[in-house]
Amino acid sequence: MTLRAFLLIVSTLLCAQAHAFGAAGHRAVGTIADELIAGTNAAKEVRKILGSNLRTASVWADCAKGVNTTTFKYGGDGKYPECAVYENPGSKAQMVAFVRRNVGNCTSAHGAEVCHKQYHYTDVAVQREAYVKGQVGTSDQDVVAAVAAMIAVLQGNEAPEPFRIAGKKEALRLLSHYLGDIHQPLHVAAVYLDTDGQVVDPDEGVFDPATETQGGNVLMLGTKRLHGEWDSVGGVVTSSPLSPGILKKARAVPSTPGPMEQWSTAWASEVLVDGKVAFEGLSYSAEDAKKHQYQVTLPAGYNQMKAQVQREQVIKAGARLAQILTTLWP
Repeated sequence: MTLRAFLLIVSTLLCAQAHAFGAAGHRAVGTIADELIAGTNAAKEVRKILGSNLRTASVWADCAKGVNTTTFKYGGDGKYPECAVYENPGSKAQMVAFVRRNVGNCTSAHGAEVCHKQYHYTDVAVQREAYVKGQVGTSDQDVVAAVAAMIAVLQGNEAPEPFRIAGKKEALRLLSHYLGDIHQPLHVAAVYLDTDGQVVDPDEGVFDPATETQGGNVLMLGTKRLHGEWDSVGGVVTSSPLSPGILKKARAVPSTPGPMEQWSTAWASEVLVDGKVAFEGLSYSAEDAKKHQYQVTLPAGYNQMKAQVQREQVIKAGARLAQILTTLWP
């Protein structure tokens, strides 16, 4: 193994607990969907399947990352308050079972990431204008495929390869999370750099996969990861109860046309284009080869832009989760 490959693996392991939108953002997605389906047949089906609501279910996929993939024991007890509801023997056994089924069932296209962690993202280069399977950063087990797979299970079908899903409860827990993931710009759009910190197009010419920026996890703002800054969602969109203004905006999100099986591709394409603002105006240092990291300089007004985009994406994710459920169970 080369030093560069080793550093890539270490870096991936260190950022394995990065959560798209964080617990607050994922809960907001679930809360919006809960409110939008309230009083419908879909709400009854959700309650019957989950025994809880979408807000509670939305963090399950990240809580499952607390399962050690060598010992298959849950080691997250007390570390993440949002996971406390799942830190009982029965729920831990369910997380362990999911991880066991979804560790080595796919081709590892992202360094040391085990399969179920690959379900949370895709890494399409910012030069692209649409998500197309086969581009660098896409895979049969990326978030686009994962959303479609969970919909298939909820439709009563078997999960497509390589997914190993136990049933509708597990699928709905995962879907409520992956809808947040697919709307987080750094879980879809990615910048690829050479060792000098210059942007390269990985789909054109020769590309060294060791220089990929892992969804912004090796792009550093001092000691903070750019990815983590995009995960951190606050403001009115995370308030509970939700403000009437947020719900009004969620109800105004247009329905996605076409077959439901194609919706995740359409959403990824939209996020890819709209999410490019996350990389506009950024400048990058040369690579720190020891840490496989790049220092990033942000343009003026970046944080205000980020907060606005995060709010809009959380609202869209909640509205689209509700659209899936009301389509499944009208």
